[in-house]
Amino acid sequence: MSLKPKVYWASPNEVAALSNTARNMVTNNLVKTHFILDEILDHIDSGDKVGVKVHVGEAQNTHYLRPDYVREVVKAIKAKGGIPTLIETQGLGNNIENIGICEDYNICVGHRKNTEDHKKIAELHGYSENLIGAPLEFIDGDKGIDRKVVNVEGIHLKEVSVAKHLFDFDKLVIVSHFKGHPQAGFGGALKQLGIGCVTKRNKHLAHFDGLIEVNLKKCDLSLCQQECVSSCPVEAIKIEDKHAIIDPSICYGCFRCTQKCPVKKALKAPIMRNFPDFVEHFVDSVLGVLSFGVEKIRYINFAFNIPAMCDCVPNASVPVVPDLGIFGSSDPVAIDKACVDAETNAPGLPFLNKEGEWTQPLEKGIEKFKALMPMVDPSNVFKAALRNKLGSLDYELVKI
Repeated sequence: MSLKPKVYWASPNEVAALSNTARNMVTNNLVKTHFILDEILDHIDSGDKVGVKVHVGEAQNTHYLRPDYVREVVKAIKAKGGIPTLIETQGLGNNIENIGICEDYNICVGHRKNTEDHKKIAELHGYSENLIGAPLEFIDGDKGIDRKVVNVEGIHLKEVSVAKHLFDFDKLVIVSHFKGHPQAGFGGALKQLGIGCVTKRNKHLAHFDGLIEVNLKKCDLSLCQQECVSSCPVEAIKIEDKHAIIDPSICYGCFRCTQKCPVKKALKAPIMRNFPDFVEHFVDSVLGVLSFGVEKIRYINFAFNIPAMCDCVPNASVPVVPDLGIFGSSDPVAIDKACVDAETNAPGLPFLNKEGEWTQPLEKGIEKFKALMPMVDPSNVFKAALRNKLGSLDYELVKI
């Protein structure tokens, strides 16, 4: 008997069979989703409160996961007697950004930073109870800072601020859109855990090399009105000994104080982490999220409409590989590895370059995301995951 974790896979092919309605429906990807869920939802008991982790997509992004697939997940959970709730966390930072495209047209991005704006984007993208059949809840609160601190022994981190209301549920189903990512190389189940289930504090600590610090040589209260204190949404800044101090256990890196401070260089902002450090920090955060209970979580990855960039940007590019299908597992490392293996073994897709000419597709056997973005390396995710003992790279692929 194989001890390898199983990864269930359904092909993306939908074969038209107009003379045979039953066969036509069996080859529909929504039906295949149901078949995958039949294999993996063995952890749900009648009456369980089930959190369904989703990513609703950033404003202006047109490559986010279709809500149709999430509706199938909700239906399958209800069929098991579970009580599903869609769960999400707020995006990093606080500010909505207006971007001028031309003289009379702007786009507005960064809407996922608080409940009011996040809900508007969710509804626009079809993530609403009337369409999917389950309500949407933000498990880190309206501002993205409601947390449960979990102690871990990670590569770098010793504690993780997990979204507080994650622990209100009995079971979890992690729904991921497999696609590229400009820092990790790809996004899948592991990133849904390590970024998607933590508060803004750990999102910040993954992206930046620390928190905001006070430059005691430059901080001069005679030159300001203590704007840093009044601007801090969590009261992390106080005045002591004639200068500001920041409590690093409370600060989550919103940068409001740096934006409001009128004294040049009085506050030192952190810089973006290099890509390997970003990966190791978000994978460390997975350890905190898995304190929920490894055996109480299942994963389903939808590898459709696969661009080089993630769902959290407004311009995710065009698909770089063909649709790869639907993957399901109880192991987050195995399911992500199966998706990367499928992406590597698939041919690339041509796309128009800046000169308006079609590119030559990347060949089978080439890992596409690294080939298109040489600065990233998807293997770093798996190296960090193995160091933290999060799962297995050696899996058994079971075709549905």
